[in-house]
Amino acid sequence: MVDVMTRNSQIPDFPSCIKLIRGLTNVDRTDKAAKILQLMVMTGGVPDVITYNMFIGGLCRKRHLSAAVDVLEGMSLSGCPPDIITFNTIIRAMFDHGKFDEAVDFWKDQLRKGCPPYVITYTILIELVCQHIGVARALEIMDDLAVEGCYPDLVTYNSMVNLTCKKGDYEDTSLIVCNLLSRGMEPNAVTYNTLLHSLCTYGCWEEVDEILVFMNETSNPPTVITYNILINGLCKHGLLDRAIDFLVEMISHDYCPDIITYNTLLRALCKEEMIDEAVEILRWLGDRGFSPTLITYNIVIDGLAKLGFMEKTMEVYACMVERGPRPDDVTYRCLIWGFCRADLVGEAIELLHAIGSNSRRRIRENCYRFLIHRLCQMKEVDSAVRVVEMLTSSRSKYKPASCSNIVQGIYSSGMKDEATELQQKLIEKKLFK
Repeated sequence: MVDVMTRNSQIPDFPSCIKLIRGLTNVDRTDKAAKILQLMVMTGGVPDVITYNMFIGGLCRKRHLSAAVDVLEGMSLSGCPPDIITFNTIIRAMFDHGKFDEAVDFWKDQLRKGCPPYVITYTILIELVCQHIGVARALEIMDDLAVEGCYPDLVTYNSMVNLTCKKGDYEDTSLIVCNLLSRGMEPNAVTYNTLLHSLCTYGCWEEVDEILVFMNETSNPPTVITYNILINGLCKHGLLDRAIDFLVEMISHDYCPDIITYNTLLRALCKEEMIDEAVEILRWLGDRGFSPTLITYNIVIDGLAKLGFMEKTMEVYACMVERGPRPDDVTYRCLIWGFCRADLVGEAIELLHAIGSNSRRRIRENCYRFLIHRLCQMKEVDSAVRVVEMLTSSRSKYKPASCSNIVQGIYSSGMKDEATELQQKLIEKKLFK
């Protein structure tokens, strides 16, 4: 239709043309979209940059890279110059299809034609070269691009450092940092933190200490984020004494640990069964005016419950209820499972009853099922029936078939007599159909 209108010297509706181009591109009909784009431009229309970028992206997905570059070349002539997304799309597509050298030559050519030296595009190009060809080649290309007036910034270098650190290629990381220094630049906090995160992951503690000494001698001393990285890394490797030392050092340098710091440490202490220390830190937080979050309380409650220290667990729970925040489903699940593991099923039932009496609180069905299963194991079927009643009363719409599923689960686990008894008693209560 657009073609017919053009042959009859009728100017097509440009907004409609744009919708057609986008729609056809979305369904991979780039050949049709190309014709409408051409007719639109020939009749004086100027597609917007979003439409161009969508169309170029469609061509790239179909591996029509030469056609995509041709469209880019014609954009400025049509009155719509390409933007960063246009260049990034083509460069990424070239690397996706193994045309590494072509991508570099493409960017050089665009710079020579007057394209602004976009740092984002530059960074993407160098990052892709690092990934596909290597750091040495990336550094060579950086020198070549400098001749074209395109230079890296710290974001570029930090991106390269991040890539090499993730792989543990510290020789390449060293080359990158040396190149950074040769350009008169200095690593910033992001650079150091990236290095420290990687070194902690691989357990390179001597190198960690060297970088910390160096940081303290520069204008980029350790920050709260730095200490969190160190404490997290040490905790993951079970080095809690050193982690606590860093916490003390952090406070002595007037850095205020955040809730991430404490949550990391508390999780590690609970994992290593250092319960007294975990509870002490939690109390210290409250006394110092910190507000432990829901996650903080759940970490400690879960750790205590798994080890069977239910008396201390309930003390922490009571403090949580008194001071806030409000317990959630995770809190209750940890408590109920802890009671069941410790064979304190009576306390678990009491907790469920207390939760049910508060309409604002709701606990998932799997917790009820877990308790019912444990009660049947202990041959306390009457108590199991009571829990089923609590479950049904806690739901405004409870399907009777769910009771059948509960009984079937008990039966399938080998407790046939208990399942039969439970079924009979639920029938008497008119809870089983």
